[in-house]
Amino acid sequence: MLEQTARVVSAAPDGVWVEAVEPSGCGSCGGQGCSSRRIAELFQRKPRHFQVDSELALAPGERIVVGIADGSVLKGALRLYGLPLALMLAGASLAHAVFPGDAAAFAGMVLGGIVGWRASRGGRVERPVVLRRENDNLFHMRKG
Repeated sequence: MLEQTARVVSAAPDGVWVEAVEPSGCGSCGGQGCSSRRIAELFQRKPRHFQVDSELALAPGERIVVGIADGSVLKGALRLYGLPLALMLAGASLAHAVFPGDAAAFAGMVLGGIVGWRASRGGRVERPVVLRRENDNLFHMRKG
């Protein structure tokens, strides 16, 4: 399971809205920030909020650890990118086989892309879940 630290933005009846917390980095740059981080900051947009499932009562501002099921990122990428691309190629190939020419292939590609885009938006998405509060220790050590 992939884990990511997040900050609670708001609570809703069907889940919790969170914002990802950027990691502090590896420290090999001496705290100056690596060049890839600086480049990423140039293109950074406003923070995005995500809805996650939670069984804990959480308040805005709390830091939590969110878990993403293994394979869900790959499945989502294949559904959102792979399916439309495959249907675009299939539409272009089929249209070109039936009506030879670039115009027919282009029309088949556009039609396949539209069908793929519509098909990728349907279905149930597996949402991440709150695993624990960030400061919760798994092992409590006692003196004595």
